[in-house]
Amino acid sequence: MVDEILKVEPQIFGSEVQHTPISRKMELWQTIVNRVNAVGHHPLTRDDICKRWNDLRGKARAMASRHHIAVQKTGGGPQPTPPNYTDWEEKLLTILHSEGLTGLIEGMDLGKSSTFTPYTQYL
Repeated sequence: MVDEILKVEPQIFGSEVQHTPISRKMELWQTIVNRVNAVGHHPLTRDDICKRWNDLRGKARAMASRHHIAVQKTGGGPQPTPPNYTDWEEKLLTILHSEGLTGLIEGMDLGKSSTFTPYTQYL
């Protein structure tokens, strides 16, 4: 499921979402649903897949965020070991903006991002 969504992520969630017609988005979602259901045991709807996608993203984001917070703590001692990310978690982290995982380092959030920094840079 993650691979199928990542193939079209810019068009359904990311940078191209505003320029992609609704009919094309629906077509892409139907393709994802068909491919997921072709290998699954229980048929899923678009809403089911969206929920699972959001849950997976949230889980990967939470793991990365907890690790980032642990690394930022002071007090000496050994560095915390990085989490053992699964393949799909690593794939998700490559598309998540670092600000969404770690917060803004300085300045104000104006709703604009001049650069995209995948979180994997910090792994």
